[in-house]
Amino acid sequence: MRPGEAVPIQPVIDGLNFTAFHVRVLALVAGVILLDGFDIQLAAFAAPAILADWQIGSAALAPVMAASLLGMAVGTSVGGRIGDRYGRRAALIGAAFWFGVTAMLTALCRDVTSFSVLRFITGLGLGAAVPNATALVAEWMPERSRNYALTVISVGVPCGGIVGAALASWLIPAYGWPAAFLVGGGLPLLLGLVMIGALPESPILLARRGDADDRIAQLVAQAGGTATGPFAPPPVVAQGGHVFAPSLRRSTIGMSLAFFAALMAVYALLSWVPVLLTGAGFEMASAIRGAMILNLSGVATSFALTSLMLRIGSRRTMIGTICGGLVALAVWAALLSMPGVPQAAILIGVALAGAGVLSLQVLLLTLSAHVFPVECRSAGIGYSISVGRLGAIASAFGAGLLLAQPNGLLLFFALVATALLVLAVAMLLVDRHLPPRG
Repeated sequence: MRPGEAVPIQPVIDGLNFTAFHVRVLALVAGVILLDGFDIQLAAFAAPAILADWQIGSAALAPVMAASLLGMAVGTSVGGRIGDRYGRRAALIGAAFWFGVTAMLTALCRDVTSFSVLRFITGLGLGAAVPNATALVAEWMPERSRNYALTVISVGVPCGGIVGAALASWLIPAYGWPAAFLVGGGLPLLLGLVMIGALPESPILLARRGDADDRIAQLVAQAGGTATGPFAPPPVVAQGGHVFAPSLRRSTIGMSLAFFAALMAVYALLSWVPVLLTGAGFEMASAIRGAMILNLSGVATSFALTSLMLRIGSRRTMIGTICGGLVALAVWAALLSMPGVPQAAILIGVALAGAGVLSLQVLLLTLSAHVFPVECRSAGIGYSISVGRLGAIASAFGAGLLLAQPNGLLLFFALVATALLVLAVAMLLVDRHLPPRG
């Protein structure tokens, strides 16, 4: 390389060893997403207690579930653009403080209206966290460990559900549902303070901005590498940094449709599993633990499917997982419909549904970091997930209304199955898939 010639930053990052620096970055970002997942599902964990406390029917909580998801839709889109413009680090820290404060304020709610308003406001911060976390990890991890690191981030939401379900199953019966919101809000505030001093900015984003060569060199040194500037960002894929640039248009449409369908299916389960299980005779604590099983099975399956995706490619992995999810839903629906089925068998159905449905969201998040280039990565992920939130909102309203019908259980599972079929179509539309390993 000639003196003064710009050094491409992407190969520098790709060639780094996975060091304690990367462990710190991954742990901090994963911690935010874990707490994000905890707070996303707080309303579902608290739902049985709130229904009893306020003496209302399950349909009355549909606006609460939808308000949170609507806030997340707005927050994901706006937060992604903020991350591309002002930095992943600042956007992620700001999101943690935002949803921490507003989750704590939710403990003061005493009616559905105030609860809905605060869940919308909390959703703004919850939504902003995910695209910036995904982009930051994708832009700091060495090539050999990038997809597995992205899976760690992607499973943060269901892991948050696991931790949240474990805490809520103890906190809510002992101290009431507001205690869960106080804990769920206090933890991200503490983590936000830690991130102010310990979380670095993306070196690839800094290279794209320019005039940050010394800072990039210092960060690379901290990560165990050696390089001096000037640094060149990766080649531009999306002209103008727009997610609908001709080279990205088809994949952007496909990913948006995919997230719409996937989040419709996922949030139908996340929002209503405790209510489904209490309706099947489970005690409240057991129903919340059922939500923990749903999330745990999704997490465990996601790592195996990520490994499979790297070997056979993302398109075949996604289609195969969708087929497995449809079978799992049929099994669980049959178990819930038959009288006298042991609760252990019903929980096996919950685990199968988690493995076949929740894992799809994780795979999509991992894939999204590959589909969208650095110039619009946060915005592209944010845009796709924002469209996905509309599917989640539809499921929050639609699933609650369907469950109130005489044949509500059948209609509920038909809704989730239809969403998976739409997701299969979307995966055929995307043309920037992870290729099979040669």
